[in-house]
Amino acid sequence: MRSESLQTFRVIVSLILRVVLVGIALPILLHHFPNFKLPYRYPTDWVVVTVCDALAVVAPLMRSRKLAFLAGAAALGAHYFYQHFVPMWDLVYMGVAIVFVLLPGSGRRTEKERPRTR
Repeated sequence: MRSESLQTFRVIVSLILRVVLVGIALPILLHHFPNFKLPYRYPTDWVVVTVCDALAVVAPLMRSRKLAFLAGAAALGAHYFYQHFVPMWDLVYMGVAIVFVLLPGSGRRTEKERPRTR
């Protein structure tokens, strides 16, 4: 019983962290659309930063947790390389992504099927 409640707790914490990561990354992505329109010309810096921010939005929804960290690192690097500053929300995203990656798994994938008892 205790193992199942621990698994449930870990799944809930993982879900909360995924929602927090998407909630942080979505405003960062939407910030690149002035008046929510696409730019007339697509400069390379805008495309790279927007793609990296879009990956940071999608990565927490994937199965692998490491993708959230890698997408956050790519967004952080793109912001620094092209805009010469790092938004505070990118640093917050990376902090939450590190906690998310270090969070122990629920063990649902490795647990063997138990025989049913009547």
